[in-house]
Amino acid sequence: MEICLISGTSTGIGHATALHLGRLGYKVYASMRNTAKAGALRAQAEAEGLALEIETLDVSDNQSMLACVERIIAAEGRIDVLINNAGLSSSSPVETYPEDEHRALFEANYWGPVKLTQAVLPGMRERRHGAIVNLSSFLGRVAWANQAAYCASKFAVEAFSEALAQEVAPFGIRVAIIEPGVVSSAIFENTPVHYDRASPYKPAMRRNGRFFGVGIPSASPAAQVAAVIAGALAAEQPKLRYPVGFGIQAIDRRAAMSDEEFVALGALSDPDYYRALREKLDLDLEPEES
Repeated sequence: MEICLISGTSTGIGHATALHLGRLGYKVYASMRNTAKAGALRAQAEAEGLALEIETLDVSDNQSMLACVERIIAAEGRIDVLINNAGLSSSSPVETYPEDEHRALFEANYWGPVKLTQAVLPGMRERRHGAIVNLSSFLGRVAWANQAAYCASKFAVEAFSEALAQEVAPFGIRVAIIEPGVVSSAIFENTPVHYDRASPYKPAMRRNGRFFGVGIPSASPAAQVAAVIAGALAAEQPKLRYPVGFGIQAIDRRAAMSDEEFVALGALSDPDYYRALREKLDLDLEPEES
């Protein structure tokens, strides 16, 4: 039985992944910052007889992360799989991005995975066995106006993961980057949004809102991402990156554009902007005519 630690399991992708892997026979340590929110997950796991334990883990607190890993190793002797899922989101133009939110994003989205990875790697390396799955995003491959801090944190996860994959390959450890598009998740309910109608950046804010306004009704269920994670862990020939969900077709299309061509989208008028997104990125975000 593989021992798996997952961060951020109270809702969304983490919640779905904990149950999905439990059903596949993993011993799951489902962690979250506030275990008072574990009721639904615990009840479902008990109803299905899954090997699932609830753990306290705050990815913004180094001691909390280390203590959680130590408790699991004391109980099980090892951690075979680490899934870095917990994270934060927010949106704002760079000029007015609140510094505390910007820093909090990096603490949770980047430093959390780094610290947890450092905590589990010695044991995985000694056993020459293990897997680390890092949740990135469509926005870890495509920088989107009004999402600079979130994009930056996920771009950092991408680079960290790609370098890590090379370092640990000689020890039989696999690394997978999961890149969700828009997925049904409580992260949107908890996302601070700074929308100022008087802002000179109002067009960028509005267009960012259109992406999620269109994407949320078409969002992929969290269970779909959980299945992709399970597939990445089981694959005989694993890939490094696994895009999944609404909007991911734009990843390859953005890569085919020049940087200057992509940046120039920001200066277009709304009709031309939405037309360009449709033609170049296969994203149809244009509002319907009233």
